[in-house]
Amino acid sequence: MMIRPPHSVLLVVGREDFAPPTTFGGATCVATPDCVAVAVIDVTQSPTRIALSPSPGHDLRKLGEFWIESEGLVSIRDIFGREHDTMGVPPGLTLVTIWGDRDDAPRDVAVQITR
Repeated sequence: MMIRPPHSVLLVVGREDFAPPTTFGGATCVATPDCVAVAVIDVTQSPTRIALSPSPGHDLRKLGEFWIESEGLVSIRDIFGREHDTMGVPPGLTLVTIWGDRDDAPRDVAVQITR
């Protein structure tokens, strides 16, 4: 799926009432207990290709690995809360691994969900 997320940020969330990170601190991916934020390519340069699956990204680099709390769904959203993809998971802690085609502001992002 190709998208143009506002402000070049994707959010991977596990709860409806989530708390996003407040800063990236120079990292490409950062997390809170229920949200992972990913800095992606500038929307004026290119759309971002996203994938959400239980499999790792092919030919992509591991950008980060985080445990987040989920209520039974993990979704990829933009900063305005628009949902782009969703996967059902058992409630509780879910391992989220972010893969990208480059270490800084990736154009291709795969979100791997592992229980």
